[in-house]
Amino acid sequence: MYIHLKNPTVDAYNLETGKFIGEARFTPTEESEKALLDWINYGIPLSSLIMLDSDFAPSENYVPIVPTQTYHQRGIFRALLEDSSTGEWVPVEVHITYDWRTRSTESGNYFSSVEFDKIKIDRIVRIEY
Repeated sequence: MYIHLKNPTVDAYNLETGKFIGEARFTPTEESEKALLDWINYGIPLSSLIMLDSDFAPSENYVPIVPTQTYHQRGIFRALLEDSSTGEWVPVEVHITYDWRTRSTESGNYFSSVEFDKIKIDRIVRIEY
C-alpha cells in the first residue's frame, strides 16, 4: 500500500494525433493526493482533481490554450509513491485519458490551479529494472 506521493507529472498527448504536447509538473492539494492514493491503492474512481502551481514545458506541437476551456487528452501520469511496508519510494506511471482546464487566467505556461476531470485508466505500470 502507498501512503504518500511526490513529484507528480503528466505527459500530455493530443487525443486525435497522438503527438506529444508537453509535460506538466504540479502540486496536488491534500484532497487530490488522498484521492490519487485511493485510486492507485484501491481502484476508487476519481471524480476530479485540483492541482496547484502547474508548470508546463510545451513541445513544438503545443498550441496555446484558452483559459478555462476544457480539453480532452491522453497522458501519462507519473509520481513517486511511498510504500508503507518498506518506506521506499516507488516510481509509478499510469496511462490515462482525461479532461482538464485551467482554473486561472495567467498567461504563459504557469497556472496556479488546474482541474482534471473524467479520468480513465488505460493501465498502471510500476517501474522496475
